[in-house]
Amino acid sequence: MGESVGGGSRTAMPLHAPGRPPLPALVLALSALVAGASAVGGYLVNERHESTVRHLEQKIRPAQGVLAQARTAVGDARSACLAEDGAQADALRTDARTRLAQRLPELRTLTAYHPQLAAATQDFDRTATDWLDGLPAADRAAALAACSGSGSGSGSGSDSGSDSGAAEEGEGKEEGYPAVHRNADRLTVLLAAEAHDTTADASREGRAVLFYLLVLCGGLVVLAGLTARQITRRLLTPLAGIEQRLRHDVPALDVPAPAAVSRLAHAADALRTRLRTAQRQAHRDHQALVQNGPCVQGLGAILASRHRAGPGVRAHGDLVAAEGLLAGDYLGVIALPDGSTALLLGDVSGHGVEAALLAVQLKCALRGALRTAADPVAAVRAAWHTLDPEDEHFTTLVLVRIDPRTGRLSWLNAGHERPFLRRADGTVERLAPTGPLLHPLIGPGPGTWTERSTPFRPGDLLLLCTDGLTEGRGPGGEFGEQRVADLLAALPGSAPDAAVRALHAEADRFGLDWRRDDVTALAATVS
Repeated sequence: MGESVGGGSRTAMPLHAPGRPPLPALVLALSALVAGASAVGGYLVNERHESTVRHLEQKIRPAQGVLAQARTAVGDARSACLAEDGAQADALRTDARTRLAQRLPELRTLTAYHPQLAAATQDFDRTATDWLDGLPAADRAAALAACSGSGSGSGSGSDSGSDSGAAEEGEGKEEGYPAVHRNADRLTVLLAAEAHDTTADASREGRAVLFYLLVLCGGLVVLAGLTARQITRRLLTPLAGIEQRLRHDVPALDVPAPAAVSRLAHAADALRTRLRTAQRQAHRDHQALVQNGPCVQGLGAILASRHRAGPGVRAHGDLVAAEGLLAGDYLGVIALPDGSTALLLGDVSGHGVEAALLAVQLKCALRGALRTAADPVAAVRAAWHTLDPEDEHFTTLVLVRIDPRTGRLSWLNAGHERPFLRRADGTVERLAPTGPLLHPLIGPGPGTWTERSTPFRPGDLLLLCTDGLTEGRGPGGEFGEQRVADLLAALPGSAPDAAVRALHAEADRFGLDWRRDDVTALAATVS
């Protein structure tokens, strides 16, 4: 594609996508296969290793412990048999029988998985039970013979012992305690061999798991390296070329790239052209802003300017625009020639540039009329004539005159929010409207707007505000006039600047949406 750069023409060389190299792709696939096979093999071997370890810990080791306890019980029973007759020997024999009866079922359960172990356990269980059940209680000589290291009596008398011994000899087996001891030794040897074999299996399987992990890590390292190389060669390098073309006016780099990246390169060229156009437009807009910025700042200063109050009056106000610097609200403090002070506050419908331009015209008309005649009614009529009959904009307005010499406050409220008047004792009054709002359809006939007055003494505080404050909304709903009245009643003094700051702080705590409408407040008191 071609484009004009600095008055010349340059043809961009498109990125292309050659065939995939077979060797890197083959090695990449092989590495992935090795890594996958190692992961599967390692998982299976690890599962077998875990099963072997569980078998050793849950079967063989407990079986060895139970067998040791059973042998201890058998030894205690034999000691009681060899001891002198007495209550202590009987108690020891009974306790040994009880412990052996508890251990033998558990031992049978633990060795049931292995036929040879199960058979050895059965032999030990049978010989131990028969030996204990056949111990003679009355014949001391027979009991000693049954419990000695080399006797053959079963405990039921010499004749029966001889018959039983003959039967056992015919089968080539011992009986009595020697048989119990022999079977216990046999089971111990079998359990030790099983433990040794299982431990060896666990060690081999652990080494196999380690081997699979090493192979897996090696495969992953190779796979990661080859993948990074392929990504760098086929994606990152072409994308770096696109970035260089966007940052600097250079032709396309002739490097391998997938079709999607080639399409991205063409889209980047088109985007670069649009960005250049947007950059030129932004430069022109910036120049316009540099030229118009002081104008906007000047208009905002006119809307919020208060000038200086007359003698004995202190006033403070603040205007917060919903958008930028310009607002549809306007306020003013004017020292009149007769020594009184006039306060004005208005709100043009809407907000933004159009509302701000009308607000500037209205404020200028009001200031000129007040300084000429000091008559609020005449000033309101002059402001009405500023409205364009073809325009739908209107304004609410409140004018207040404070005369410290007479201690009187006069007001004219043209459809505006009712001002708040906080007396020195903390009570809050509202100053009612004295006429309709200023609208092109409402003519300024005689008696349309009137002026009323009330006493205003030191300690009293007057607050004028727009509906952007009282009707402003936040997470808790509407801010409300009652919230303003309660805040004024709780103020510790009558300083106007403290009152305005307290209102703004309360609005912030309430979560007022400052972008919804312009918010203006003007407070005044007398010394």
